[in-house]
Amino acid sequence: MIQAGVILLDSLRMLRASKLFWVSIWISTLVALVYASIGFTDTGISAGFGLWDIPMPILRKGTREAEVFYLLMFTDVIVRFWLGWFSLVLALISTSSIFPQFLQTGSIEIALSKPVSRTRLFLLKYLGGLLFVALQTALFCLVAFIAMGLRVNEWNLTIFWAVPVITFSFSLIYCVGVIIGVTTRSTVFALLGALMFWLLTLVAQWTEDFMYKVAYLMPEVGMGVDLKSGQISEAGNNSGSGMKKAYEAIKPVVAVLPKTRECTVGLKRLIRFKERNSMLTGMDMGSVLMAGEADPAIRKAMEKYEMRHSWFSIIGSSLVFEVLVLGWAVWIFSRRDY
Repeated sequence: MIQAGVILLDSLRMLRASKLFWVSIWISTLVALVYASIGFTDTGISAGFGLWDIPMPILRKGTREAEVFYLLMFTDVIVRFWLGWFSLVLALISTSSIFPQFLQTGSIEIALSKPVSRTRLFLLKYLGGLLFVALQTALFCLVAFIAMGLRVNEWNLTIFWAVPVITFSFSLIYCVGVIIGVTTRSTVFALLGALMFWLLTLVAQWTEDFMYKVAYLMPEVGMGVDLKSGQISEAGNNSGSGMKKAYEAIKPVVAVLPKTRECTVGLKRLIRFKERNSMLTGMDMGSVLMAGEADPAIRKAMEKYEMRHSWFSIIGSSLVFEVLVLGWAVWIFSRRDY
């Protein structure tokens, strides 16, 4: 245990020595404070800790809409765009050098001289990289937790699900950078390879998402889209029939890829209202601003759309991918002479 702690602390020291580590932490703190600065008054919404007031009766203090709106800002805006995108890019830039630097002459010899197996040494260094994202996300969630409690009296511990979910999502990209770093010992190749792979998975998931909406979601709510003109009509109940075959063809391809996007998007399934024990599934900013008067058919279709992939399929397929990639990287690391 002592040796494991020393190795993890060594990884953290390396990260703390990086300027990007502190840049990422400070930006994350700033975003959290901006989120905390949003509040609700008797007439609507306020920002900048009361500096600006925006009249909006639907979001006045004490209403259910204000509470749901504040939670959706966390899941649909903060998690999706900051924690699920920009912070992960900064984390990749900061952590992509861990293994290439670790394998440099003079560093690897000292590490291998310790009475620790190569497999355990590798996995501990890998976990050290994941700590970067876990600590940053935990700090952000702590600020958001306090903000939600003070703003809407919702001391909601379920928002801390963001810590394991975002960390797991990052690990699916990071493992690709690790195996490239172990193979090439190049920080640049590790970073570019991880980013290109991430882009590939995102394009595949975006394509699957679009095809599902056209093939199933839109026809269920009585809408259709002309793929040639891009026009959306209300008389398109059968408009998705031609897209269903294409969707079923791409579905198996996406199924074997790691679900980086689905992890962050699906986080709202795990966040519940403490008093009502209800999920945010099927809800969006538009339905909240309409005072919850959205068409029940649309709400049902949205719930089906958001729940189309079970957590078992999202985590299971992604975990299998990560285990295979890490197993390959461990095999290379264990057999190579240094």
